[in-house]
Amino acid sequence: MSYFFIINPTAGKGHGASLSERVTAFFRGRDIHFEIALTRHKGHGRELARRAVIAGFSDIVAVGGDGTIREAAEPIIGKAVTLCILPSGSGNGLARNLGIPLKQDEALKGLLDWAPRKIDVGLANGRPFFCAAGVGLDAEVARVFNTRLGGRRGIFPYVYHAALTFFRYSPAAIAVKMNGSRRTFSPMVTAVLNGQQYGGGARIAPNAHIDDGLLNLVVVKKSGVLRTLLAVPDLFNGKFLRHTDLVTTDASGIIEISYPPGASYHLDGEDFTGDGTLKISVLHHALSVRAPK
Repeated sequence: MSYFFIINPTAGKGHGASLSERVTAFFRGRDIHFEIALTRHKGHGRELARRAVIAGFSDIVAVGGDGTIREAAEPIIGKAVTLCILPSGSGNGLARNLGIPLKQDEALKGLLDWAPRKIDVGLANGRPFFCAAGVGLDAEVARVFNTRLGGRRGIFPYVYHAALTFFRYSPAAIAVKMNGSRRTFSPMVTAVLNGQQYGGGARIAPNAHIDDGLLNLVVVKKSGVLRTLLAVPDLFNGKFLRHTDLVTTDASGIIEISYPPGASYHLDGEDFTGDGTLKISVLHHALSVRAPK
């Protein structure tokens, strides 16, 4: 085995750069080839991963949050290269979905102990995602959060902006085509999950499996503040779907969402401006990951 580490130096509240020393210390004395590279700008992780594939590395290790992981994973979809994760972000969505320990020493040890396993990849308008895609409140929060000038990262700033966006968000009409039917909604959130959660422990699709060849649709109706607050604890304990007055769910390998042109959609927290149609499908067992069974 050979490992190529792609480290985001700004991850973990700016402590990402020091992880290179921890990685070097871990591999010292082991007869294992490894290299380390630090990302310098958005999209650089994707470039580094492509270089590592060409160089013949068997494992690419993403060290950072879901943005870094998404960049490192994209070039190895469908290839005989394994993705590894050292979670260092605020949400750590894919790591949580895979059961990877958030303690970095444990995750480092897992690089040697865990066998590769295959997981599914979502594809939305030709772009891959690994945890979640969606339109509505979550996409708007992603847009606001990602376009702040000099804003802090982390879960608390995200929650703050989510709360502000909730109060001013006005649901728009959307239509969903799947499983031979077309349904219309005016929801707060229209999410498509590959795994169970976005990240941060918010399990919006607790019945989803990241390797079953299906994507889970979760549509959440907008309600009053009190009713929403009553449902929030169940978002973190796996009982969210019991709120049938708020939540509609379904599963399929192909989903098409129509929404107002010019509105945002997100893929694993990265926001995009769309033309009003989001065509989503699943690539079954398209990515090899090193993670606990």
